Amino acid sequence: MRPTLTLSLLAATLTFAAGAHAQLSEAATHGKATFDAKCALCHNADSTDKKIGPGLKGLYARGTLADGTTKVTDATVTERIENGKVPMPPFKDQLKPEEIKELVEYLKTL
Repeated sequence: MRPTLTLSLLAATLTFAAGAHAQLSEAATHGKATFDAKCALCHNADSTDKKIGPGLKGLYARGTLADGTTKVTDATVTERIENGKVPMPPFKDQLKPEEIKELVEYLKTL
């Protein structure tokens, strides 16, 4: 009886955790749409594997950008999106400031 209860509690916990992670804020939801349209061609959202650019899963947890030295903050991520870095083009003329903020909110969820 105890193993069944333990497994049931584990299953309930995992289900709750998965559901909580699946819920994105409105800003992050908009950011995901921007990511899918503008970033997904070159970046993976669901892994750290490189496409053309680095995979972005766990970006904020890693602590540094792909160069290994630039600290991951909202400001540095925003700067990289706006100004790019070879081979990534700048997006400051393609995205509105609000879209960039939403994109940053989405990147935090990866």
